[in-house]
Amino acid sequence: MTSLVGALAGAFAGARAAQRVAERAKESDNLLAQLRATNAALTVAFTICNSFIQLKKQHIRPLRVSFTTQLAELQEFHRQRNAGEIPREQPFQFLADLRSVQLPLMPVEVLQRLVFDKLSVTGRPLALAASIADTIDSVQGLMQKRTELVNQFRAIPPGGQGLTVALYFGLPYGDGRVSTEYKDTLEGLFSQIDNGIFFSELLCKDLKAFGDETLVRYKKIAKKTTEHVSEIDFQLARDEGLLPDESQFSDWLRGFAKAGSPEAARTKVVPQP
Repeated sequence: MTSLVGALAGAFAGARAAQRVAERAKESDNLLAQLRATNAALTVAFTICNSFIQLKKQHIRPLRVSFTTQLAELQEFHRQRNAGEIPREQPFQFLADLRSVQLPLMPVEVLQRLVFDKLSVTGRPLALAASIADTIDSVQGLMQKRTELVNQFRAIPPGGQGLTVALYFGLPYGDGRVSTEYKDTLEGLFSQIDNGIFFSELLCKDLKAFGDETLVRYKKIAKKTTEHVSEIDFQLARDEGLLPDESQFSDWLRGFAKAGSPEAARTKVVPQP
């Protein structure tokens, strides 16, 4: 009887040990999959953020600077003309910046599949992935609107300089009508691209934090591993003034801070079944 009980106990202990080994192996596989999906998502999020940054640097910021500078020159021109410093019939001379701007390919669908389907994150990272997709749609729509307005400017016949100035800068024309579409579209583009930069950079930070936490857990199981979490660096863009001020997004950030601690609001590791 004693030997039977001992044999049963031994069998149970062996089965329990085997179960623990299987569970640890399953957890190890899950954490490894999470790490690799995190690095993939980091790469895609970085690509999207960098595309927004380059779009701002090469096109949208120069467009805005040019527009703002010319608007200031126009206001000074009007001041001088009203003061009698220049003839009233003298036209305002300027060169409208009508360059074509296209949205680069941004793999937002890939990013969403990784974040929503492959990673066990909750809260802010999910909202960021959704916000990035919404921002890309908004930028695409604004770019299409700007293209339509540019085509209208180009269609104005020779001698219509006054109408071009009015429509371009949002001044009264004709019977007192005013259209600020171009000005509003340009400001909207600048704002939405800043949104895209902010959301995608913040997602990179959240993914990095999630990956670092996952790597710590993985190393407790897989003692010898070469796995790592990719490093993302936007310092050059920050030095060039291309990253928006975080204070612009304080209301958005506050919405997640209320849900709990900053760490909990950022990411939460959820074991895969």
